[in-house]
Amino acid sequence: MKRFDLLSATALVVVAACSSDDSLTEPASVQTPAFAVASNTWTVKAASQIGVFGSSAGAAPNAAGEWFVYKFGGRDGGGGTGWPVEAYNVATNTWTIKSARVGVFNSNGVAKIGSRLYFSGGSPEVASPSTYTNAVLAYDYTHDRMIQLARLPIVSGEGLSGAINGKLYVLPGVCSGEAYPNPGYCAEDRTRRFYRYDPATDTWMPRTASPHYHRRGAAGVLGGKLYVAAGFNDFTAVANLDVYDPATNTWKSLAPLPTGGGAKGAVLGGRFYVLSAGGTYAYNPTTNAWTQRASPSEGHDDVVTVRLNGSARLMAVGDSHGAESDVPNDSEMYTP
Repeated sequence: MKRFDLLSATALVVVAACSSDDSLTEPASVQTPAFAVASNTWTVKAASQIGVFGSSAGAAPNAAGEWFVYKFGGRDGGGGTGWPVEAYNVATNTWTIKSARVGVFNSNGVAKIGSRLYFSGGSPEVASPSTYTNAVLAYDYTHDRMIQLARLPIVSGEGLSGAINGKLYVLPGVCSGEAYPNPGYCAEDRTRRFYRYDPATDTWMPRTASPHYHRRGAAGVLGGKLYVAAGFNDFTAVANLDVYDPATNTWKSLAPLPTGGGAKGAVLGGRFYVLSAGGTYAYNPTTNAWTQRASPSEGHDDVVTVRLNGSARLMAVGDSHGAESDVPNDSEMYTP
């Protein structure tokens, strides 16, 4: 069994291996076993076809109620034109390549509003020093197209996003100082700045800064509030859990995660799940307590909530556990 190591995505000396865009083909369907899956377990699913790390993901059902996971971007920008969007059909356990493309690495996360998946910032390629953007895009998955929106106020990446009541909330993890003091750049990389985007007016508004830094942390929306946990303060691992209430524009710090550092998060069954290199934990907002849960066998770029046969599950996708040609770019599904 492979070691779960979410932080290996930051090892930029590792070179990702993938097929040429021109030779990508749809894998054969994998039949789902008829037997029931045990609770609190992860099951390996079909590998995505573009094996690059640093991607981000969102999930949504189609008009027929079938759930899909959409994976965006990854390191090195896809040769300048961006990587194609990949779509995973949860019911058939198959990946397909879409026409829309995007070049983004370590974005500020993905959030769903209506029939679009929103994401911002990130870097178009792996570079030293890091080169970020303030671009904001919405993926219209019904029509397989990218829509450019009003730019984020700061040039940033490695952050978190969540959607509440039709608004997009973004907590960037790092602000670029590459062109400081030009507008949108910062005097130091770390940031706690927090923003809200209104799709109806295509405008951004600053909100109250988070009490802690959460670079490469985990986020989830639960009970109309945004929960953010773990990550880094610059390069120092943190385990803080902060919750934002949009009704009062205030933050509250709660029980910290048992282990800190890079993490990914999603909400399932009224719990906030956080996947980290130190383990997987579920937060109960009623008791303000964490419970350790089973961890996937590999590291992944992102985790999202999906539904299969009427039941909510977690899907972890993307390649953060290694970039060698002999390491499969597997996906994994969690049954609570």
